[in-house]
Amino acid sequence: MQVLAVGISRSGTESLRQALHILGFEHTHHGFDTILPPSSLEGIYRLLQKKYNTESTIGQKYKLSAEDFDTVLSDCVGVSDLMAAEFAPELIAAYPNAKVILNTRRDLDSWFSSMQQTMGYFDKNPIDWDWFKSWFSAELFWVRQTMCRTMMPRFFRGSFHSNGRWVYEQHVALVKGLGLSEDRLLEWSVEDGWEPLCKFLGKSIPQQDFPDGNPPRVWAERISHTMKAHNERAIRNMLIFGACIIGIVVASFGVNFMRAKSE
Repeated sequence: MQVLAVGISRSGTESLRQALHILGFEHTHHGFDTILPPSSLEGIYRLLQKKYNTESTIGQKYKLSAEDFDTVLSDCVGVSDLMAAEFAPELIAAYPNAKVILNTRRDLDSWFSSMQQTMGYFDKNPIDWDWFKSWFSAELFWVRQTMCRTMMPRFFRGSFHSNGRWVYEQHVALVKGLGLSEDRLLEWSVEDGWEPLCKFLGKSIPQQDFPDGNPPRVWAERISHTMKAHNERAIRNMLIFGACIIGIVVASFGVNFMRAKSE
């Protein structure tokens, strides 16, 4: 693990991921890896359970290690977006030689609006039709279990809509307050471009524009396409399950009818 980009989602995470790829960091785990197939949601859920619900053998809070994170990140040289923000202090401690980038947005209101347009789906957990369908699709189950029930409500203290702005500011303060040296921590935004990023990582500045990736519309379309496929699979499985139940009921009725008739 070489780079930890611990800024919250919609803080230039995809542009930064593309930039890191250009600079030679070929696989940086991103929110797309979290949600889009083949997703890492199940592995992240297990890490969340260890973080929030597990104590060590001596009764202290469980300390996540590089070995724990490698169950999800073993093939990555960097991590960003959802997972990096959620586990920022733990990742920084687990990978002491990794460079840390605190990617931020200069306009808090713009960030909040972007999050509402893209991550709003996951800021809910009612017992509704989506909840029912999740029992007929492994993909939907892990989206709901990891994102809707655990990661989003834990990180945003129950509600992104109500708490998003102050949680963002608190997260930035938390990372800054870890006391990392200047050669290990870079506070950066997309507007800063190549120069500070390349200087921090010891790379030459590429002869190309800084990537401009993942506007809200593109993210929403990709998530919508993925969730549509998950929902279609869930409905198909529901129909198959329903047909099986009906078949069993009809067969049972038929057997009982024949028994009664023979008597």
